[in-house]
Amino acid sequence: MSKLTKIAILPAMMCMTALGSSVGTAPGYAATSSSPDASRPNVIIILADDLGYADTSANPGGRFETPNIDRIAEQGVRFTDGYATAPVCAPSRAGLLTGRYPERFGFEYNVGGAPRALREGLGLSTDQITIAQLLKDAGYHTGLIGKWHEGEQSQFYPMNRGFDEFVGFLPGASSYIDPTLPGVHLAFRGFSDDILHSLVLGKTRQIDRAALGATVGKELATKGAAANDQKLAKAGARLASTFERRPLNQIVEGADHHVVHNEDQYLTDYFADRAARYITENAKGGKPYFLYLAFNAPHMPFMVTDKYYDRFPEIKDHQLRVYAAMIAALDDGIGEVLNAVKQSGEADNTMIVFASDNGCAAYIPGLCSNTPLRGGKLSFYEGGIRVPFLMSWPGHITPGTVYHNPVSLMDVLPTALAASGGKLPTDRPYDGVDLMPYLSGRIAGPPHDMLIWQSKPLVAIRLGEWKLRETEKDANTSVYGHYKLLFNLRDDRNESTNLSQKDADKLRELEDLLHEWEIPMVAPKWPTKRPVTYQIDGITFTLPV
Repeated sequence: MSKLTKIAILPAMMCMTALGSSVGTAPGYAATSSSPDASRPNVIIILADDLGYADTSANPGGRFETPNIDRIAEQGVRFTDGYATAPVCAPSRAGLLTGRYPERFGFEYNVGGAPRALREGLGLSTDQITIAQLLKDAGYHTGLIGKWHEGEQSQFYPMNRGFDEFVGFLPGASSYIDPTLPGVHLAFRGFSDDILHSLVLGKTRQIDRAALGATVGKELATKGAAANDQKLAKAGARLASTFERRPLNQIVEGADHHVVHNEDQYLTDYFADRAARYITENAKGGKPYFLYLAFNAPHMPFMVTDKYYDRFPEIKDHQLRVYAAMIAALDDGIGEVLNAVKQSGEADNTMIVFASDNGCAAYIPGLCSNTPLRGGKLSFYEGGIRVPFLMSWPGHITPGTVYHNPVSLMDVLPTALAASGGKLPTDRPYDGVDLMPYLSGRIAGPPHDMLIWQSKPLVAIRLGEWKLRETEKDANTSVYGHYKLLFNLRDDRNESTNLSQKDADKLRELEDLLHEWEIPMVAPKWPTKRPVTYQIDGITFTLPV
């Protein structure tokens, strides 16, 4: 047996043999039903969108006070080294939903904008089994509230993927509220609130777009940018449209996809209200429930109401103030959810997981923080893939635990399924593991000997305290460059000192593991969108999306 097999396959096998009775059938695998057990916990996954590692006070040194997010850590465990499965939204969520490396089924890049995903049929392949399918077949009522981003066509619709209920939006982003309402604040790069509102109002009132473009041009000119009025007008109209709901990013609900017209309510508040209602109703339902609450905060478009904006008069930078306010709204929403769990009387029998889908959007200067980590979303630096990651389960996880071994969003599925008394399908390998035996001390050592991330031609591996990120040998160097960056995270969390020249043996070991890992993976099912180029601590990187 190869070293890679020992590292990657055995933990999944251990997880499968450690689980309880079997679950019911679902497309693509064979299983048997388990009898209901009142002790099986409700399961709630709360996922933030593009939240920075240092953007909550749950992590030491966090910039913003997040008392409700902190409650989850205080009541359970904080993972210092919790990882997303990708540095960008859709593939990361695919790893969470399936418990598997998204590279196993070709979900390597984002599905792109909604028109592309709809036109080309991009999404989470229907031969992949979701956590919702597994828990539904184990006797759970299942619901998704919030962002999906796993496909636009009907075969990908959440209620065709194991969810009994769904309300939210299908693509990667949606407007939080009608931007023309009083007390709504908008932010984008260095543009002022007034200019952004003039763009939005200009579009709705059919004011001359060229004039609006010229207005934006004056602000651009102060930054040394130049463009003609026609280009600026188009850019202004595009920018205005990002703050408004369009046909493909409406809030929809139910099997009939009917549109929910809630434009007068701030979306983070709306999703929290719906989640609290779901918890209250299902606590009375006589069987356990699973809720996937996928907030889109603090993902752009950056929009917030006076209710939250007014809490931060000390922040002078307008965009940062909006961002801080969006995180405050997220935290308030999580508080509403936690209170609903408590009031339901089932807090002692509810497993709650909180995480972000990837690192924060560090390509927007001055917006967010991954301190002490380097980089952000899209990159394989720690700031792009190491995320806030918390879990609570009263009576099973010691309150206030801090866990330092690497864990992954892929672990959520097998951990929840084990708690439900279900059993992983045996017709495919799983890369996530049940974390509970490790948290309880029943199994010594780390849950993962290694974790790997890939967005061709970029790839990264963490093995113990060692981290390598590089471009493949046959990469198109004119676009992505060619580099090998080797770090020891024990001594260098910020990945500042490249050891690739000093430790050739460790470099070779990690590269061999990468090449062996890649053998059973499949080629990406679709290409990246146009790559993004941005500077990370003064170094320019071009990154797939």
